[in-house]
Amino acid sequence: MIRILSLITIALLAVNANGANPEVYSFMYGDSVRTYTMSVPDSLDESRPLIIYTHGYGSSHRHQRQDLNRGAEIYGFAVCYPDGTTDSNGKKGWNVGYPSQQSMDIDEADFFEALIKEVCQRFGLSRENVFLTGMSNGGDLCYHFMYTRPELFKAYASVAGLTFTWVYLQHRLTSPVPFMEIHGTADKTSMWNGDPCNTGGWGPYLPVEMAVSAIACNNRCTSVTTSSIPVMPESTRRVTRYDYTGSPDGADVTLIEIEGGPHKWNDGDIDTGSVVCEYFSQFLRSID
Repeated sequence: MIRILSLITIALLAVNANGANPEVYSFMYGDSVRTYTMSVPDSLDESRPLIIYTHGYGSSHRHQRQDLNRGAEIYGFAVCYPDGTTDSNGKKGWNVGYPSQQSMDIDEADFFEALIKEVCQRFGLSRENVFLTGMSNGGDLCYHFMYTRPELFKAYASVAGLTFTWVYLQHRLTSPVPFMEIHGTADKTSMWNGDPCNTGGWGPYLPVEMAVSAIACNNRCTSVTTSSIPVMPESTRRVTRYDYTGSPDGADVTLIEIEGGPHKWNDGDIDTGSVVCEYFSQFLRSID
């Protein structure tokens, strides 16, 4: 696909779910106009790191995650919320091979290369420290890039994402890149035990533990530790963290299991935004 022909920074206003008015930035990508919003802490210096958040299927970038913004402010990140493209069902999302996306010709890796260039240049951010996190369809994209373009991002953090069987069989994990998965065991959309028979209609996919273990093995992690992590005051669920460590490349892997957790960002059980930002902060490359 043709890369950016020109950078257009058209500022529009859109009302998000919390009544705020985030500025909507636009740029030309090929023959289309793509949009995104930003959360940039006032105290953030130039050449600081960037997190890109990829929304779930049918969601909108304009609904920013406030817990992620708060975590980013604490750990010194800017956050970009891009908007996906529309499939045959009229739903916006990221092309990871759903049946409704078969007619989509978008090359997501090419688009994100263009987006990273646009955002880092416009806001003076560090290209060496760009991270990807996403929910559901956005989490699926994290796994997809791990198998197809792992070097695009410094580290990945999926929430309620999955690895499709066809991706697992047709591609090989190569470059070791840090990876985190946060997932509820009662998720009925991206099921904890996988969906080998495609009962959900998204396409067959692996069990969560198998998908994460495959990445940990590729990264040559040598040990795993288990711990309980604090939950939010209103939560009654048990949350277990599995840290796969010892990667000679420093590409450690983490799985956070939320017992009985549904298909969601799970910020009612843990401070998901801060957990993701703290995880990414371990892998920042010095730019001094």
